[in-house]
Amino acid sequence: MSQRVTIEQLANWLRDRDDIVVMGHVSPDGDATGCALALWHALRAMGKRAVVCLPGGIPLLYVGLPGADEIVDTEGGKLPFAPQTAMAVDVSEYERLGESGMALFTGCPYQGVLDHHFTNAGFGQLFVLDGEAAAAGELVVDLIEAMGVELDARMAECLFVAISTDCGNFNYPNTRPQTFRAAARCVEAGADVSRITEALYRTRSVGRTKLLGVVLAGLELSPDGTLAWARLTKKMLKDCGADKADSEGIVNYLLEMVGVRVAVLAMERDDGAKMSLRSKAPFNVARDVAVPLGGGGHDCAAGVTLPMPFEEALQKTLALAREAMSKDDNAETDVP
Repeated sequence: MSQRVTIEQLANWLRDRDDIVVMGHVSPDGDATGCALALWHALRAMGKRAVVCLPGGIPLLYVGLPGADEIVDTEGGKLPFAPQTAMAVDVSEYERLGESGMALFTGCPYQGVLDHHFTNAGFGQLFVLDGEAAAAGELVVDLIEAMGVELDARMAECLFVAISTDCGNFNYPNTRPQTFRAAARCVEAGADVSRITEALYRTRSVGRTKLLGVVLAGLELSPDGTLAWARLTKKMLKDCGADKADSEGIVNYLLEMVGVRVAVLAMERDDGAKMSLRSKAPFNVARDVAVPLGGGGHDCAAGVTLPMPFEEALQKTLALAREAMSKDDNAETDVP
């Protein structure tokens, strides 16, 4: 049974461990990648043997992060040692480690988890959870401090990427005072805000640019204009010369349209279809759509992978979204 602990307790636990594998979730984003690398740097600064494992390896967008070339692909990559301690960061549920990741995690005698998804029920032997945090990066900043390690420029760069990407560059509703404080500590430690944000938000590959145009050209809207969706197929990726990581953030363009309250980007996968979900408050897309389908996430940003044909998965997701939106509308109408 998993035990919920404080960050200080997790820090003490890590001090007593070695041969550590730091792990992220499938389709790793900036938060998972940045957190894993920052914690890896901190563990090595403590003299511990550590390695970062990510399912599928590092996304192209983050290959410039310090230590990125040391990341091992969980799916078939060769570990430099036999890990005894597994530390999962930004992983909302056990299954999000992927098949090979789950085997690696459970194969370690010691297992810890640090996460910020409110849907996380807890797994591993002990876990830290703050569902109010905008990013797991916020928590890793505190964890590194609690470990007694000085935040250096390498860790700071990784963590600024983690924090910034998961709160939409400080634009999403999940941004809180602690988010800015954590980011400020990264800047104080040497994170170059201008260079990082240019790479993340003001630079786009030709493939990503083409993909954005193709996907948005096929967007659809509900009759009342409150629900928007689009498809991203494997053929689109191939034709545009794009990578899976190039799909990151496209769903936000759907939500940014006037009148849209819920947006769905359906992405074709070899094992089914991944649904990227976004909503505008107060509609809770995680609770009302992702979780009932077996996924998770945050109030206004969530996702789920469905092991079924692409179009069937999309229509199932849209049907649930429409049903939840209808109930939400009726609830608002009933308020005296």
